[in-house]
Amino acid sequence: MTDYDDEHQPPPNLAAEALAQLRPVAEEAYLISLLTTITARDLREEALARVRPEDFSTVAYGGLWEAAQRLHAEGKAVTARTVAAAADTRNELAERTLARFVGAVPNPVDFPHALAEVTRCGQLRRVVEATVRIQQRAMTAVDGSAALAAAHEELDNLDTADLGQDEHTRTFRDVLTELDKELRNPEPHRVIPTPWHEVNESFSGGLHRGRMIIIGARPGEGKSVAAHQLAERAAADGHPSVIFSVEMGRLEVAGRIVSNGATVEMGEITRRELSEYSWNQFHEYRARAQDFPLTINERPDLTLGYIAAQCRALKRRQGLDLVVIDYLQLLNGDRRAPREQQVAGISRGLKQLSRELDCAVVVPAQLNRNSVARGKAMLSDLRESGGIEQDADAVLLLARGYDENGEPNGMLNLNIAKNRFGRMTEFELPWRGYLSRIG
Repeated sequence: MTDYDDEHQPPPNLAAEALAQLRPVAEEAYLISLLTTITARDLREEALARVRPEDFSTVAYGGLWEAAQRLHAEGKAVTARTVAAAADTRNELAERTLARFVGAVPNPVDFPHALAEVTRCGQLRRVVEATVRIQQRAMTAVDGSAALAAAHEELDNLDTADLGQDEHTRTFRDVLTELDKELRNPEPHRVIPTPWHEVNESFSGGLHRGRMIIIGARPGEGKSVAAHQLAERAAADGHPSVIFSVEMGRLEVAGRIVSNGATVEMGEITRRELSEYSWNQFHEYRARAQDFPLTINERPDLTLGYIAAQCRALKRRQGLDLVVIDYLQLLNGDRRAPREQQVAGISRGLKQLSRELDCAVVVPAQLNRNSVARGKAMLSDLRESGGIEQDADAVLLLARGYDENGEPNGMLNLNIAKNRFGRMTEFELPWRGYLSRIG
């Protein structure tokens, strides 16, 4: 018999004690303070992507965090005022809670620990809560078998995210079974055809979801034209696509797409002087293209966290097969790190995003001046970081063609300099810059 049999010494509530210990007060307060600090934008975006509202031990903090995630996914500013207004709890309560953190300056050094501790405690707390439910259901079960079945049900309801397990790990038997099923019944629309037959041949049919493709070129050599053309073709084929444009506004992006799709000269669109024939072409194109599943985001201060949040929201709402980000070196990274490390981190993050969301990611990138002096671009010419060529599944290098007199010959050289899933090759296509079109 245990000491707990004494009616004057009731057994302690072990679950309550465990839950009390799984409340990282300081770390939770640190993360909530990120919602009120403008200068902590990059930290806030990463935290919002990785921490779940249910990871917090209090309903007030969880409600605020959920409101901030919702604002961030919608591309709206995350501030103490906007979070308080968006919170499901009464605004006065939310405002009072956030007011405690206004003016706080979170130390970036503490960020990894706070992130890990809040996530860890949230996972363990959910396990403890499951054991409490098991105990409660066992006390009212008709027999031991029913109690055991209830326990299994509660444990099965703890998904891999709850337990922090690696849901990406599978036995080879399971993987072979999955591959067999996919080979017999391929997922439709898995491949996204490009506008160019030669590229489709080299890429085993076109762009594949889960891969990152870099389009490298010097300024004005066609990388944005190629990227927009890829997005328009994908959307026309029914593949939900999004273009993130740092360099151009939405009307300029749309103008280039219309020039290509409607065969209207870009000069007319730029001058806003369309001929009668061009107006007819525009209206015909608008009628067939206005419902393309294509989204354009023109935010000028893009970060990896913002892109990831927007893509996750699009994936949930309408599906997402293709992401175009124009262009890599214009994205903002962690300003505390050297530029090469920033670009490498962005490149690695975009590759991870393509895997996470199972979509193709196309990223134009600038080449350095060495390619001009040499006369032919190489992988090492990708500007600012060697990490780009390492992360990319395929790299397509573009260069305008010239005749023996050094004059443009109307052709564009396309060099597939890296291709993990097909052959590397080089070919030429007509360059029709006046129509924002290659080929």
